[in-house]
Amino acid sequence: MKKRLLKWFQIIVLCWILFLTFEGVRLIGSTDPGKYPIVYLSGHHIQDELAEYESLGFSQVYHLSAGDTFVYGEFHMLGIRVARWEK
Repeated sequence: MKKRLLKWFQIIVLCWILFLTFEGVRLIGSTDPGKYPIVYLSGHHIQDELAEYESLGFSQVYHLSAGDTFVYGEFHMLGIRVARWEK
């Protein structure tokens, strides 16, 4: 029974890692503040300042200037910044 549970846990973790990899490749480097994760859990948009989207274990943050123009973006995984890019 324990081996079966461990195997299911490993499968779930592997699927999550694959999901994070796919989303990281898709979102890191994006300069479009309207581009959000496939599994969108929550987020908020502060006009001319910030657009943040949260998903399963990661978040995508776009820092904006006047007119919602992209300044720089960040990709956070489990609360840790993994990537930061500018225009």
